[in-house]
Parts: sequence; structure tokens; C-alpha cells
Amino acid sequence: MQVSEPIKQPAVTAGTVITDATAWGAADYPDDRSWVHGLTTQMCDEIIAAMHAAKARGIAAKDITAEDFPLPLSAPLLRAMYTELESGPGFSLLSNFPIDGLSEDEVRLAYAGVCCQFGNITVQNRDGEYILEVMDKGKGLDSQQRGYHGPDFLEFHNDGTNTVTLLCMQTAMKGGRSKLMSAAAMYNCVVRERPDLLELMYRGFHHHRRDQRIGDAPPVTEYRTPVFGFFNGLLHVCYTEISIRYCEKEGLIFSEQEEDALKFLKEVGERPELHVTMELRKGDLQFVNNFLALHSRTAYVNGPGHERRLLRLWLDDENSARLGPGKMDWYMPEYSRFTRLGGLDSLPR
Repeated sequence: MQVSEPIKQPAVTAGTVITDATAWGAADYPDDRSWVHGLTTQMCDEIIAAMHAAKARGIAAKDITAEDFPLPLSAPLLRAMYTELESGPGFSLLSNFPIDGLSEDEVRLAYAGVCCQFGNITVQNRDGEYILEVMDKGKGLDSQQRGYHGPDFLEFHNDGTNTVTLLCMQTAMKGGRSKLMSAAAMYNCVVRERPDLLELMYRGFHHHRRDQRIGDAPPVTEYRTPVFGFFNGLLHVCYTEISIRYCEKEGLIFSEQEEDALKFLKEVGERPELHVTMELRKGDLQFVNNFLALHSRTAYVNGPGHERRLLRLWLDDENSARLGPGKMDWYMPEYSRFTRLGGLDSLPR
């Protein structure tokens, strides 16, 4: 059984400061890793045993389910992490994931087996990748390339679906630190400092589909995606400035207020007191709720024996209380639960 079970969430009121556990800052998560969850030796043995059982049955990593990968010993820890994802800070970090002594395929199967406890594994791009590599493949960030195959700094943004996970296989020689920011804290800055921008934030922006559009879909979304929205009475964030800015290449012109809003969001994103920064070490497994937290990455430099490499997997959690628009709707609407449920019809044009 999945550890992702429905958690009742208290509703929040639009336009008011959010004070629950989803709003946090740097001081709440010091760099001493005291808040990291560690797998015990017995838990690692359980994961490896479940992996070998699934491997013997011929189950592919992308198809594995929680029923295929029972983890009774690890379940209480994973449930605590799920609570953090859903009604806490919106992220959780697990250390000591078993990597050494396993083949690449075995690591991927074990990785998928743990992650599927939190939701359904979903595709990430039109290349059909379910588990992809985040590493420098010499592909610079531009209007037709996403940022996971280059070493450049990435500004705060969201990915697709409910949850994005990263498993660190190797670290860089220098840099590559992961940074997270509370969507509620970011929203609170708007409420406190620039309430005149709230309605624009609720209306949102058009986004560029980059290299992920299919058929006759236009390069720019026909609808606007709210930066901050309230779905089922809960805050939802969706912000990727680079895909907003690339709309200019298609002739879209931003109003003075829209430029002001983008400038303010960038400035808020540069406030270190709002960030938790972490070095993802080998065997670290990071979970981030895309609707509750934004993520970023510092630039990195590889060197001999230190070529940064992570595995990434996306999860669609049908039990999550939070569901709103995002990248899946822009890039691959046929895989988006929000699109299938008719959510796009409610978005501004």
C-alpha cells in the first residue's frame, strides 16, 4: 500500500498571510542536516530485497507500483516524509539510499520502488523518459532546451506533476547545491509588500512550450497559468520565469505591471533568508512538492571522479490534496490529471 494517504488540509484565505507549516525560511533548516531522514541498515536491506524480488518478476522500473514493492519496515519513516510533503515544508530529504554494489538497472528499480510509495511514476518528456539523468551533456539552456542537461545556474521554478524526486549518484567537483523556497513564504512577501500585484499573480502568465509541443499546438499556451492560485481552498504555486520570458520571442509584449511583477518575484527569489540550501550527497534522495515549494540549483563544475549525476523521477499523487496547473499542461496535457479533469477551462485567457 502506498504511504500516500489523504491528509486533511486546513483551507487558507486568498489575500491573507499564511502562517502554517508550509511557510518557512532558512533559519528553520540549518546546514547541519539535523532535519534529514536517514535509512537504517535494516531499511536498506529491505529495499534491496524488494528490488531483487521485483527484478525476478521482470517488472520494469517505470511500471512498478507500491503493491509490487512492499516496505513494511520503512513505511513509518516514509509516511512521516509524506506528511512533510503534503502539509509541512513541501520537501523531505532521505539519506543513505543504497547505491554501491548495485548495477545501474538495480539502482533505478530500487529508486522507482521507493518513490512509487508516494504516487504514480509518470513520463517527463516527449522522449518517453520516466527516469532521466540530470547531468552535463553539453546542452545549454535556451528556448528549445530545458536545464537538466547543462551545468548552468537554474533560477527558482517548478517541475511537472505533484512531486519531483532526485537521487544523487555522484557529486560535482564544485557547486551544484540544491536550493528550495517555500511558496507560502514567497506569497506572503507579495501580500505584505506588494498587494497591488495579487490580482495579476492570480491571473498569471502565458508560458512557452519550448521543444515539448506536439502537432499543431502553438508555441505559447493559449491560457494563462496563475503564479499563485487557490484550488480546493489551498495555495498552489506555478512559476518558471524562463518559459514566461521566452514568450517574448513569439511577439508577446508584457505590460508595465507584468514587468514589475516579474522583477519583484526575481528579487524575492534572491533573498537568502527564504532559502534552504543543501549539498546533495551520494545516496541522498530528495522529494519536493511542486505545488508547495520552488527549487533552484547553483552552477557547477565537474572534475576527475566528480562528475555530477542525479536521477530524476516525477510522481502523480492521486491522494494529494493539492492539484493545479503546471508544466504537464503546457508540455504534455495528455498526461496531466488537471487537464483531464477539465481544469484548463477555469484558467484565464
